[in-house]
Amino acid sequence: MTYSTINCRFGCRCVTSKKGFTLIELMVAMAVAGIVLMAIYSAYQTQSSINRTQTVVLNMQQNIRGAMYLLESEIRSAGYEQNATKTFSITDIRFRDINNGLNLNGNSSITFTSDLNDDGAIDTNETFSFSIFDYPVGTPDGILDLARDNGAGRQIIAESIQALFLAYAYDNDGDGRLDTSANGNIIWAFDSDNNNTLDRNLDTNDNGQIDINDAAAGIPIGGSAIAIDKIRAIRVWLLARTKTPILKYTDNNTYVVGNRRITPNDNYKRELLVTTIKARNLGLE
Repeated sequence: MTYSTINCRFGCRCVTSKKGFTLIELMVAMAVAGIVLMAIYSAYQTQSSINRTQTVVLNMQQNIRGAMYLLESEIRSAGYEQNATKTFSITDIRFRDINNGLNLNGNSSITFTSDLNDDGAIDTNETFSFSIFDYPVGTPDGILDLARDNGAGRQIIAESIQALFLAYAYDNDGDGRLDTSANGNIIWAFDSDNNNTLDRNLDTNDNGQIDINDAAAGIPIGGSAIAIDKIRAIRVWLLARTKTPILKYTDNNTYVVGNRRITPNDNYKRELLVTTIKARNLGLE
């Protein structure tokens, strides 16, 4: 905007302005406004992206924790019975694929019975199983889920569960205590040949931890394989993944899920939960 002076009738000099802005002033104002708007938009985009990421991650965390809670509460009731007939127990621990077929390359599964109504008989809704599958059946979407089946077919209970592994502690000599290794550590065993017995120990260096330093194949537990009616405790590994990829994030962590080593190298965020469940009714005499 430019200015000029004129003489007023009182002898003073008044400053007046010509209407409008010069082209240069207008261009400068537009440039400044553009910079401000770009900064505001960039801040909005950043905050929006953070909020979306937090929502996706929170959903994953709530999902896996809910799944683990259900696994704990139901597996803990395995073998519930009022007598020593062992009618109710863990019946299957074999690995299964997403189609529920027996497959060593699949995930762990577990099937057990529990006498919910105390009638001493296994009713249609008293056999429970948990496994990984790809829902919907027949038209899989490539996202694995955790399924529960109590006689009505596999139903989804948790979405985007990438891996499930179960290991078992046992009392083979019947002394009421979990069997231990040479160093006094609990033996966490699994079924390495899918014949429904326990034959290998995950803790290959016998330090009481199951981590990346242990050989994935495990080591023989010694002696003959352990029958599943000797199981007294269950250790669960559950690995969840966000449903959508995370912007500017790469997951190159290595997750130890039982005898599996998973290094994704992708843009999804993950969470691994591990817990130990004591089935309070198993082994009752």
